[in-house]
Amino acid sequence: MAEKERLIGLDPGGQTTFSKVSSGRNKKLPKVFLAILIVVLAAAILAAFFIGGFVAGKKQAGSSAAPGTTGFNWGADVKVDGKEMPVVDWLSENMAANNIKNNLFFLTEKPHIAGSDENKRLAEAIYQQWKEYGFDEVELKNYSVLLSYPNESNHNVLELQDETGQVLFSADTAQEPPLTPGENDSTVASPFNAYAGVGNASGRLVYVNFGRIDDFFYLTNNLSLDLNGSICIARYGQIFRGDKAHLAGKFGCVGLIIYSDPEQYAPRDGPPVYPDGPSLPEGGVQRGSLLITEGDPLTPGIPAIDGVYRRPYSEVIAEEAVPAIPVQPISYGDAIHFMSQLTQHEAPPDWQGQLENLPTYFIAQEESNSNSTYIEVNNFQEERMIYDVVATIYGTVEPDHTVIMGNHRDAWVFGAVDPNSGTAALMEIARAFSELRKDDWRPGRTLVMCSWDAEEYGLVGSTEWVEDKGKFLGASTAAYLNIDSGVSGPEFFSAQASPLLYELIFNATKMVKCPNPGFNTVYDEWLAHTNRSYNGTTLPDIGDLGSGTDYTMFLQTQGITCSSMSYTNATSYAVYHSVHDNFYWMTNFGDPDFTHHLATALVWSKTAILIATTPVLPYNPRDYANALNRIFSNLQNEYGSVLQEQSISLSYLEGALQCFTEASIALSNEIPVAIATNHTSAENVARIINDKLMSIERAFIHDEGLPGRPYFKHVVFAPSSVNSYAGASFPGISDSIFDAMHSGGSWDEVRRQIDIVRVHVRYAVEIMNQPALKYVS
Repeated sequence: MAEKERLIGLDPGGQTTFSKVSSGRNKKLPKVFLAILIVVLAAAILAAFFIGGFVAGKKQAGSSAAPGTTGFNWGADVKVDGKEMPVVDWLSENMAANNIKNNLFFLTEKPHIAGSDENKRLAEAIYQQWKEYGFDEVELKNYSVLLSYPNESNHNVLELQDETGQVLFSADTAQEPPLTPGENDSTVASPFNAYAGVGNASGRLVYVNFGRIDDFFYLTNNLSLDLNGSICIARYGQIFRGDKAHLAGKFGCVGLIIYSDPEQYAPRDGPPVYPDGPSLPEGGVQRGSLLITEGDPLTPGIPAIDGVYRRPYSEVIAEEAVPAIPVQPISYGDAIHFMSQLTQHEAPPDWQGQLENLPTYFIAQEESNSNSTYIEVNNFQEERMIYDVVATIYGTVEPDHTVIMGNHRDAWVFGAVDPNSGTAALMEIARAFSELRKDDWRPGRTLVMCSWDAEEYGLVGSTEWVEDKGKFLGASTAAYLNIDSGVSGPEFFSAQASPLLYELIFNATKMVKCPNPGFNTVYDEWLAHTNRSYNGTTLPDIGDLGSGTDYTMFLQTQGITCSSMSYTNATSYAVYHSVHDNFYWMTNFGDPDFTHHLATALVWSKTAILIATTPVLPYNPRDYANALNRIFSNLQNEYGSVLQEQSISLSYLEGALQCFTEASIALSNEIPVAIATNHTSAENVARIINDKLMSIERAFIHDEGLPGRPYFKHVVFAPSSVNSYAGASFPGISDSIFDAMHSGGSWDEVRRQIDIVRVHVRYAVEIMNQPALKYVS
């Protein structure tokens, strides 16, 4: 394609500016044998069927229809210089790493926390760009939500005081020391934790390791410590910071300090600290939200639009969606002054860290140490407007079925990794799609691109949009494909997804050249770095869906098939949510040539295109069956003996899962046979099969929600109740067992949760076994 011009920014006067960008190119052997033979033959037919062209749909205008279709144009190919080529190949030739680099530079010039003028300006710039691209619809959707900010005229306070109140040390809560040009910006928000309890507290200090439930149990059960009235100090990592605060309050602490320990963020044997390397410097501080629920805290379950009821903030605190206690993040340079006060109860080996001049970590202060820790949080909450940008390219065959791609735009500071590495990739994908549209290309299904706001506060922008669209999304969305931090490191590709998408994502990564030497494709490198055995076959490891990013409400309320992906390192990137997550860090340490950004963008866009242009959705229900059986096996291994002691049987659930496995195999085998025997009704047959495939995920939505967490409704995958980042499998079962074992919960509730999962598995079986295809003429 010829060189094009595109919007990459606004000048200081608000005028549109343009930049040139390049278009870079068993025993009963007979029955077993027969079953295997049937499966193999069906798989061969299915593979031949897809290769034969049904996946491709009809060719571009003027070409013959693909076998197995009734002549509809699914948009799998595009005409270039009079010749047809697959769109997935065209993307590889026409998306460029340098374009993504230019996008990131534009996005990260200024801090753009949600609710700020700068983040609104970015929303308007993306909106204007997508309008100029000529997409069918572009919407700037606003919601008025409650956000939390530091009081810049009355900074938070964290002090070490003696028994007279004399200040022995005061932490720097106003600003991280700027280390590179641009960081000394007056609009950088002071380090804070959003929605922390406002007020002050003073008490003796206790080290709680990562602040996990097991850490608190160790302190109270093993050491018999009374934490009431204590100020606790925790390391960042392992679990969501909001769960640290929630547990600290539960165990009687009156305040919480969180710091980034060098062991995780600047290890002694690791790379240099910023600005000489990628590790966190001693003055760096991680910001972040403490909200445990998702979306606007004042309007749970409904969109934050004009005129809706907004509950008082006191109710949010009462339901423990936010902590009542003050919480403040600090640097590890400041943390040493507090941790050195602890000389009683040597911490276990896995509680030790790497603070300088502190060779051994202890847990509590000696009785003779009368010093206290004082914390004061002066943050404020305020309703502000946020802006989602949504662009639509309508499909030609199934315009009522959508494939949604989403990334959030807001950042705690500059956000070069989180989230704008993903935003920059989405902007390049949008440019590529606009070039395709100039050649009159359209997908078979509708493509939607979304730039979310206020994700950092608690997935607010995406949650409000899902609540706004509601049942429409549940009825129409084929998949939601998310990227948050598109590139946080160059080592290998990573993904989390619904099992229906496993095979599709594997195929998409096989289509993308690996940006690292030694591997041909992204798939090859992924397989070498992280893998898992799937029924005896070694494949790349795809993680289970948890939370902490924008796919959550699509999955949890509507049962939409979801994925999230990125390029990453084995260790998390150290400057997370600090002022140092900026363009300098990315261009020097993260991805200097932006080839990993390009690879991520290509996998993302090709996954979307394959869903949008394939007549029969490229989902594999057998992978879901394998995942369910893996989860059930884990449940048995972890809790089987405990359940047996309570006379609780898993046999009915096991039977339901066996039925699911059989139904998934039958459906997979049915697809090629149904198409082959219904030539004149191929599109109708495809629609029936697609309805089944889309409905499998929906079958696992329990309207009542999980115990104590009505906002999470998926009975197979949901965030852990004690770590909102991590996925919990059969969460209702695992949560109720945990409560029965540790919190006085009822074993009858465990029985009920097992039955709930069983019933929803049966729903999915009913969907897959529905015999409609027999009656298509």
